[in-house]
Amino acid sequence: MDFSIPNIYTHKNLKFLIAVPLLLMMLGIYMSHNIILDSSLSGGSSLTLQANTSLSASQIASELSSRFNVPAPAVQVSSGTVLITVPSNKSLANAESYLLLLYQAHSNYSQYVLNATNYGFALSKSPSNQTIQRLYDQAETGKNSSLAQVRNYFVLERSSLSPFLVNASTNTTSADSMLAAAQGIYNNASAKYQSSLISAVGQVVPFKSYSYQEITVLQSSYFLQQLETIIIVAFILISIIVFFIFRSVVPSFAVVFGAANDMIVAIGAMALFKIPLGIASIGGLLMLLGYSIDTDVLTAIRILKRHEGTPEQRAYSSMKTGLTMTFTAIVSFAVLFAVSYILYVPTYFEISGVVLFGLIADLATTWLGNASIILMHVHRKNKA
Repeated sequence: MDFSIPNIYTHKNLKFLIAVPLLLMMLGIYMSHNIILDSSLSGGSSLTLQANTSLSASQIASELSSRFNVPAPAVQVSSGTVLITVPSNKSLANAESYLLLLYQAHSNYSQYVLNATNYGFALSKSPSNQTIQRLYDQAETGKNSSLAQVRNYFVLERSSLSPFLVNASTNTTSADSMLAAAQGIYNNASAKYQSSLISAVGQVVPFKSYSYQEITVLQSSYFLQQLETIIIVAFILISIIVFFIFRSVVPSFAVVFGAANDMIVAIGAMALFKIPLGIASIGGLLMLLGYSIDTDVLTAIRILKRHEGTPEQRAYSSMKTGLTMTFTAIVSFAVLFAVSYILYVPTYFEISGVVLFGLIADLATTWLGNASIILMHVHRKNKA
């Protein structure tokens, strides 16, 4: 590739170059608030069907969205197998949250009942003991308060599940009765939702057999926490390794900043173009992290540890090599992104979208930001 652009690093005010990736970072942070989580991280239902159909994945998704009144589900069609993932039902998701709170309130109620019984027994033996009396009163107050919480969460759960329920009376003076009723109505509502979903799918794609799997909000929250932990640990390990290589704060910061900026911009682009964040796209972010660290470290090593020419010439030479590599990768992932969008393959669409937008951001981050920070660091060292 023939580069006729001038050497941008001979410019005296390198700070102006750094402003570009910083602006992209701010835009990425602003847009990231609108990121969409897919069913693996927000909860949902998955149906695997054994069926032969002439419909495409996009046609099935459109039909189900209109018939079942849900956001467009993720659909994959492959050699007689159809995989359909539907976002979490809001009524069931809210009910699950209230049910978990009800469990906690019931646990507190049971503990207060036990305490009140014990203190009541002790008080019967020592009626004038003020300390025991105070503890007994606190247990009675806590018992009444937690019973009220159980009743409140039970009512909220029933209200959330109203689309699935028939009127039925429940003893709301008993915490145990409300807990049992809450569990029962949630299970019944979940079964009705599953039945209606399978019925709706069957009207669009007649199938021979199926398997059904539900990812609850609690499970998806756990997955999200684990993925966040993985990314944080990855950055910590990378920071340690990079600092060990350069033994200096500024180059290490520049490398880590470059990787973080690429990921932030990629997430902002995902929010802008409605690419959901899920396990697949998290894998794409980790791929992007590895690529970004690779280009940033190679650039820093060439500028700091080689001696041919001036630092600006070494940075420009690195840029010519790096741009060739990055443009090649951009073309490859752009093709994958387009094909997966046309054929409606969500996994490849998420991965390629994350890496594609991250690589585009890497052009500015590495060659305007990272390289400029390292050159400014070299100039300061030479003046010292």
